[in-house]
Amino acid sequence: MTLGVAILEFLFWAIEKSFNYLKEYFFPTPELPDEILDAIEQEAHDFVWNMHRVGDEPEMGEYYRVLNYLYHKKYTEHFSK
Repeated sequence: MTLGVAILEFLFWAIEKSFNYLKEYFFPTPELPDEILDAIEQEAHDFVWNMHRVGDEPEMGEYYRVLNYLYHKKYTEHFSK
C-alpha cells in the first residue's frame, strides 16, 4: 500500500513537472530588459546603503528584500501595459 502511494506521488510529480516544462517551453515567462534590471539593482544598492550611513554594514538579506520588492514593482509596471 505504501509503495503504491509512493509510486502515485512520483507519477503525479512527474506529470506536473512535465506540464510546467512544456508550458514554459511554449509560453515562456516574459523577462525584464537588462537595462531595467541594472537600474533596479543600483536603486536597491543605493537605498540600502543610504539606510546604513551611520557606519554599520547592511545585511545581504535587506538588500535582497528591497531588490525583490523593486523587481516585482517594475515587473507589474512593465507588463501591465
